[in-house]
Amino acid sequence: MRTIKELLQLMLDNQEHFVSGLCSWAFYLCRAGKINNSELMLLDRYIKTNKPSKWSSFNAFNESFKKSDWYWEYGNIKPRVKWINKHIKIN
Repeated sequence: MRTIKELLQLMLDNQEHFVSGLCSWAFYLCRAGKINNSELMLLDRYIKTNKPSKWSSFNAFNESFKKSDWYWEYGNIKPRVKWINKHIKIN
């Protein structure tokens, strides 16, 4: 199984599989055969354990969003790429 760092880099290298959010991005990578089910579960757990400490201003003003798994505006890849790059450095 690949490391978190390798999996995060794989996400960056396969941005064409991004649709809506980090978790779904990982799911679509699995569906495309880029990662296996174990790696999908590892990525999903890592993402949920390391969600951003400060949510975007989009979330700050949207109470229903605070209760969801969305950390940034649906479909906006830029903050997600920034988060991935930060976590590649950490790992």
